[in-house]
Amino acid sequence: MIDDQGALSHHLGLKVVPNGLLVDEAGIIRWAKFGGFSIDDLEDVATVERFLAGEDPGASPEATAPYALGPLEQELVTTKVRLGRLLDEAGRRDEAVVAWREALGLDPENFTIRKQIWAAEHPEKFFPTIDFAWQGEQLRMEREREIADGICGPDGCPIPWATTASR
Repeated sequence: MIDDQGALSHHLGLKVVPNGLLVDEAGIIRWAKFGGFSIDDLEDVATVERFLAGEDPGASPEATAPYALGPLEQELVTTKVRLGRLLDEAGRRDEAVVAWREALGLDPENFTIRKQIWAAEHPEKFFPTIDFAWQGEQLRMEREREIADGICGPDGCPIPWATTASR
């Protein structure tokens, strides 16, 4: 399932894609892998196969978060992401990217937002196939720039409200 409105991402606080969720017929999440889920990963495939066979999929991998946004910050991020989506749907892609960049400035570890920006600015890297090598290089370059600008440290982004605009 592709959550193009970001509802599940917002509800579960997802910041990285792709994710894997195994949900039973009662709607209960039985296993979750946040970030890095892949149908090319033999362990992920085996987990899905166990679940589909009616077996216990096993313990979910540990999810780690470098920081947590407060409720007001999270609502602002969500609002800016939603504004960007509406602007993009209205054909105002440049303005959409500005809104998404503002959201990313508040939540720099959010790869869902980062990839939305990349897909808007570099659609050829996402369609018809995703260029994961390009994404890795793009992330490396952006992280270097963020560290140089004082937004993120080498161990991540512990200060979510730090932006170049606030300097």
